[in-house]
Amino acid sequence: MRSLFLSLILFAACGTLSALTFGPQTINYRVVYHWGFINKTAAHGVVDIQADDGNFTGTLNGHSIPWGGRIYTVSDTIKAQMTPIEGKPYCRQNVSYINGWYSKPESAAVDDNTYNPNDSVNYKNILGQGALSASPATMEAVTITADMLGLFYTFKELDFDSMTSGQTLMIPLNMPGNTMEHAYVTYLGPSTYLWNGVDTDTYNVRFEYTYNGARSNYPVNCQIDRASREPLLFEATLLIGHMQMIKE
Repeated sequence: MRSLFLSLILFAACGTLSALTFGPQTINYRVVYHWGFINKTAAHGVVDIQADDGNFTGTLNGHSIPWGGRIYTVSDTIKAQMTPIEGKPYCRQNVSYINGWYSKPESAAVDDNTYNPNDSVNYKNILGQGALSASPATMEAVTITADMLGLFYTFKELDFDSMTSGQTLMIPLNMPGNTMEHAYVTYLGPSTYLWNGVDTDTYNVRFEYTYNGARSNYPVNCQIDRASREPLLFEATLLIGHMQMIKE
C-alpha cells in the first residue's frame, strides 16, 4: 500500500511538470585534453541558453588553441519546444531547428585576416552544406554536441532527489524531417566535485545520444551543480584521448 501511495504521488508530480522560463544565460568552459603525459587546455567554449515557456534556444561556440598550424572550431545551435509528457519527469524535445558548423582554418590565415569563414570551402555543417573535408566521425561529434545543448534545459527540470541511483530516462527528440532520436540519461547519484578549489555538491549523471537511430557508444559523464543546475563538468574517453569540458 505504501509503495502504491508513493507511486501515485510521483505520478501526480510528473503530470504537473510545467514548461520552464529562464535566461538568457552564458556559461564559459575550457576543454582539457589528456593523452599519456599530455594534460593541457586545448580549447575554450561559450554556451548561451534561454527558455520562454518551454521555447528553448541553445548555442555553443568553441575553438581550439592553435594545433598543428590550425584552429579547430565548432558552432552549434538548437531550437526546440519542450513539451511536458504526462506521467514523465521530463519534456519531449520538439526540435524545430538544429545545425552545427565545423571549420579548421590555418592559424596564419586567421592572424593575417585572410580567412573567410563564409566561404563554403572553409566549413562543413550537419545539413550537408559546405565543401570542407570532414570525416563522418567528426560530423557525428558535431551533431551530438548540438543535441547535447538540450540537456541544459533537462538538467533544470529533473527532480534528481526523487530519482534512484542507476535510473535511466529515455528522452525523445522529435527532429526536423519527422525523424526521431533519443537521449539516454542515467542518474548515478549525489556527488561532490572540486570546482575552482571548492568542494561543490553535485548530481552525477551519464548520458548518451542516438545518431541516425543507433546509440553513439560515446557515453559522457557530467557533474551538475545542485544549486544552479549548471553542468560543471562534461568528460568522455574518445579514441584520441580523454576530454574534459570544465566550467570556468
